[in-house]
Amino acid sequence: MAKQADKKAVKEAEVVSKLPLEQQLQNKREELLIARQGLGSTLQNPHHINALKKEIARILTQINATEGDK
Repeated sequence: MAKQADKKAVKEAEVVSKLPLEQQLQNKREELLIARQGLGSTLQNPHHINALKKEIARILTQINATEGDK
C-alpha cells in the first residue's frame, strides 16, 4: 500500500515540477494558507505546515538563483 502512495506522490511531483516556478510558489502559498486555517483554533498538522514552508523556501531559492544568472 505504501508503494502505491509513493508512486502517486512521485507522479504528482513530476506534474508540479513542470509548472513555472511562480505558479508553483503561488500553489504552495495557497496550500499553506489552507493548512494554517485548520478547524477552529487547533492546527491540523504542524509538520505539514513546516514542510510547506521549507518547500516555499526552496522554490524562492530557485527563483532567486535564476534571476541572479540573468
